[in-house]
Amino acid sequence: MMKKSITKIVLAFILFFNLSLKAQTGIFVPELVNFDTAMQSLISHYDVSGGQLAITYHGRLVYNRGFGYADTATHLLVQPDNIFRLASVSKQITSVAIMHLMEQGLIHLDDTVFGPDGILNDANYQNILDPLVYNITVRELLTHSGGWDRNISGDPMFNSYAIATTMGVSPPADAVTVIEYVLSNQMLDFTPGTQYQYSNLGFCILGRVIEKITGQNYEDYVRNTILLPLNITDMYPGFNLQSNKLPNEVSYYAYPAAPYAYSVYDNVSLVPWPYGGFNIEAMDSHGAWVASAEDLCKFLVAVDGFPTKPDMLLQSTIDIMVSPSSTNANYALGWCVNTYNNWWHTGSLPGTTTEIVRGSNQLNWAILLNTRPYDPDPLTTAVDNLVWNVLPTIGSWPTFDEWSGVNNYESEPSISIYPNPIKDDLNLIIPEKANIMITGISGQIIYTSLCKAGESKLDLRSLSNGIYILKIKTDEGVTIKKIVKQ
Repeated sequence: MMKKSITKIVLAFILFFNLSLKAQTGIFVPELVNFDTAMQSLISHYDVSGGQLAITYHGRLVYNRGFGYADTATHLLVQPDNIFRLASVSKQITSVAIMHLMEQGLIHLDDTVFGPDGILNDANYQNILDPLVYNITVRELLTHSGGWDRNISGDPMFNSYAIATTMGVSPPADAVTVIEYVLSNQMLDFTPGTQYQYSNLGFCILGRVIEKITGQNYEDYVRNTILLPLNITDMYPGFNLQSNKLPNEVSYYAYPAAPYAYSVYDNVSLVPWPYGGFNIEAMDSHGAWVASAEDLCKFLVAVDGFPTKPDMLLQSTIDIMVSPSSTNANYALGWCVNTYNNWWHTGSLPGTTTEIVRGSNQLNWAILLNTRPYDPDPLTTAVDNLVWNVLPTIGSWPTFDEWSGVNNYESEPSISIYPNPIKDDLNLIIPEKANIMITGISGQIIYTSLCKAGESKLDLRSLSNGIYILKIKTDEGVTIKKIVKQ
């Protein structure tokens, strides 16, 4: 009888393992089945509860699948539209917001942040212990060279309860309180601009810079100005407790037998690390965003500098954003970079492992996992290598686009437009007749025309200064360009 019971248990385990290994959602893409295998292997080998992988090729969403479980207790499968904590992948959202403000002339990278002439010259930032703080610039915060070394003075973003009690406020400490505490109680660890030392605090400060410049709450500004125009509607900063998790958000899992943490609310209650062990609500601009892999790909496509889809930033702005800093040849303004013109960033928190990549081969991808093991480094390395390892096995790429349901055409090389930026007239050379449409960034139609083959001149002097989208539709397809009216 015991032998039969054991046999049943073993069979049930094998059945459960096979089901969990095969549990995946989203559209099956035969050409890209090796990505299915790689994700299944990753989840199985590292005991990950669930994850997502989304990939764009030449601006088209060609792969978007969920694997494993969004919630292990209910066996709820990860769907392609589930949302995950991004951890430090949040920093690229803040970087793009800063670059957008720079492009509008509302901020300069070498503006100082603190002091009477700084951006954050409010009364609550005036109690500064170290006079070197007055030299910190926006650029130095973006490049992690502001003067803080967490290996020396610790990471204040993970010291929320102690900071709150020291500052006499109810725990956990919010972002402003953390900044006030550091300014008034700590010396810098090095002279600003002389070293690269990864700093969550620096990006926390950038969130307050965005608020001061725009007069808006950080989340509201980023969502309304950066994300919603890209049709990204389900991306938000997350919350500390599982009871407050967002609709469609996955659950997060520490490694087996992980110790509990003291709650950031009372420093007495023991809680799972992902739910109250740290104050993610104070990490809005450096670690709190929650999103799907698909929406991260929408974000990447809008800033990747490739011609297949219009970017929300000018190419000159993107070039500045991804140029290596003076203190680290492999880090730019919020992005990891290399000499192969690849840009990326990883993210890691208890219960979270993430990465986004903009590849020089017109590929973008995002990998999101709701688990972090005891030693996160091997999993981070495996995530970083996953797509790169599979790419040599891909013989052809799908021609469809999950975002539109139809084939998209790449920009026709025989089409020429000039000048850009423009003042009055836009010259257009096309090989065949075409319908011309100009829209605003948010999609409103500004101008339409039917042009013959050859050279045409569009009188655009009545347009207000700004950024517009030019769509050229011929029998061969649609070419999309971003134009700037000055």
